[in-house]
Amino acid sequence: MTDVRRKILDASVALVEEQGVRAVSFREVARRAGVSHQTPYHHFGNHRGILRAIAAEGFGKLCQDMQAAADQAGPDPLDSLSACGVAYAKFAKENVGHFRVMFQKALVDLRDDQAPIEEAAETHGTLLQLAQAAHDAGYGSGLDVEALANLCWSTVHGIAVLLVEGVITEKTNIQDHVQLIEQVVDAVDSLLRGRSR
Repeated sequence: MTDVRRKILDASVALVEEQGVRAVSFREVARRAGVSHQTPYHHFGNHRGILRAIAAEGFGKLCQDMQAAADQAGPDPLDSLSACGVAYAKFAKENVGHFRVMFQKALVDLRDDQAPIEEAAETHGTLLQLAQAAHDAGYGSGLDVEALANLCWSTVHGIAVLLVEGVITEKTNIQDHVQLIEQVVDAVDSLLRGRSR
């Protein structure tokens, strides 16, 4: 990635984090990146092009974080799935600018047949693989693999949104946020372990 493109993308992500997606204009992005008003158009084509680049970069990093956490969790596949969930919510809290773009269909169509975002498919594939391994080990009996994956995904996505958007306000520092994330994931872990008996 060229230095100029990187500067534009970084300025855009920072703007989303600070003021929300609606604040992203190429004029403001150019000003923050220290480039001419036309430069963002040259690198990204239009407003949707920059949002798509933010989403693709976010999914790429999220997938890496999820896989790394799962790999470090040890041999129990449910531990790996739980670690993946913690990594997901931590990613959201630490990458607000990306996260606010990644899951808004009005901004970025992840299922666009003409131009799919491969990083999003890889991220979902990682979740399904971990859910399959946990399911094969007997966790979440009574659920199929997709239901198990969706239960875990919706839970961690929910806590991530609550944290990113400041809905949960009694927790004030990142350590407390991590503890809250772990508490929620541990609750799902315990339920799944109970269902496996």
